[in-house]
Amino acid sequence: DDLGVTSSSEVNARNLSKRNITKEKLCSWLERMSIILNSNAVPLLQITVPKADRCEKLEQEKIKDQFTIIKLQDEVLKKKDEEVEVMKQAMKQTVKREITSYASAVTKFCATALAPANSTVFTAVKTVDERLRNVIIYGLTETTEENLPGIVKSILLGIQEKPIVKDCCRVGPKKSGAARPIKFTLSNREIVHQVLRKSHLLRNKEGCQNVYLCPDRKKEKSTDCDSALIPLL
Repeated sequence: DDLGVTSSSEVNARNLSKRNITKEKLCSWLERMSIILNSNAVPLLQITVPKADRCEKLEQEKIKDQFTIIKLQDEVLKKKDEEVEVMKQAMKQTVKREITSYASAVTKFCATALAPANSTVFTAVKTVDERLRNVIIYGLTETTEENLPGIVKSILLGIQEKPIVKDCCRVGPKKSGAARPIKFTLSNREIVHQVLRKSHLLRNKEGCQNVYLCPDRKKEKSTDCDSALIPLL
C-alpha cells in the first residue's frame, strides 16, 4: 500500500525511492524478504540441487549405455558379415563341385555319343540334312557347253529370288535325246521352302512353262538313312 503498486513487476528502484518510503520501512521489508527466502526458497534449493546432480549423473550413464549399445551392434554386424562370408565360400565350393560334376557327366556323355559306333547314324543324319538343302530342276534342255550356275540363277530370278547357289550339276545317267535334271544346293532349308513355294510363278514366264522345281527326294538315300536310325529306336 505504501508503494502504491498492484503487481510485483512494479516493485522497482523508482517506486522504492519515493519520499514516503523511509529507511525503516525498507529495512523492515528486507527483513521480511529474508525470512520468506529462508523459510521457503532455501529448503527448495536444498532439495532441487541434489536432484539436479542425480539427473546429470543419470544422463551421463544413459549416454554411456548408448555407446555400449552401439558397440555391441557393431560387433553383431561384424559377426553377421563373417557368417555371410563363410556361407559364400561354402556356396562357391558347392557350386564348383556341382559344375565339375556336371562338366564331367557332359564330357562322358559326349564321348559316348560321338564314339565310332554311332558314326553311321551321324553320317546318315548329315546326309539327310544336306539333301534337304538341295533343289532339282526338271525340263531344261541339256547342251554340251552350258553354264549351269547362270541357268539356275536365271530360273530363280524368274520367281524373284536371288539366293546363294552352290554345287550345280546334272544328275542321272546321260541318255541321247533326254535332258537330265539339274541339282543345286542352297544355304538352308528355309530358303529351299521359300523357292519351292514360289515355283508356280514359272508358269507365267516365257520358255519356262514346262520347267519344274522339286525337292531332292531320292528314295535310296532316304532308305539308307532310315536303316541307319532303326537300331536306335
